Amino acid sequence: MNDKNEIINLYKSTKEVVNLSHEERLQLNISEKKSIAEKALIFVHNNKKYFLDSSTSVQLLANLIEKSVDVYTNSLDNIEILSKKENVVIHTTGEYLNKNNRFFYNKGDISYFSDDTEFDVAFLGASAVHEDGVYYVDEEDVVIKKEVVSKSKRVILLAEHQKYQRKAIYKGLDLKDIHIIILDDISSSHFADIMNSENIKIKPETLLIM
Repeated sequence: MNDKNEIINLYKSTKEVVNLSHEERLQLNISEKKSIAEKALIFVHNNKKYFLDSSTSVQLLANLIEKSVDVYTNSLDNIEILSKKENVVIHTTGEYLNKNNRFFYNKGDISYFSDDTEFDVAFLGASAVHEDGVYYVDEEDVVIKKEVVSKSKRVILLAEHQKYQRKAIYKGLDLKDIHIIILDDISSSHFADIMNSENIKIKPETLLIM
């Protein structure tokens, strides 16, 4: 337990993303993530098609969904949660399981979706947000994100404000790809200070929900 707490404290004290397990990340900033998930729920409507990624914030959103929807996901946890909801049709993606971060992926140059797949909304999380885009811990995860973005009418990023002060290795999407950003309950002045200090510029058309 002490080792686990030390790792989490290291995560909180550094800008670099420490590769915590999925269970450890789920407990980080849990109240902020729950707030974000509740706000994101307003974008879930009956008879629509969604992609839910392997983010812990998105997992909390999956818990809240009660609509009749089609959900595509690469997340083992989302599959387990949504399998208990009779109105949700689940489509799984990926052949191999990343055991640490609990998402399915393919090896090699294999598409995850058919050519005619189109999502009404993709809900994506982030390991970190840099001045040039959104970054992740796993390279395989990035491949999925890029294909999802290309097939989505609307991309919604769920990311608590600490993610804008983190650093990760693999870029998954550009800031221009994001239509809506949902944050935790942070003051606009505090968030503006973070954005200025990290030199992050969101396009003016992007809707910011705080």
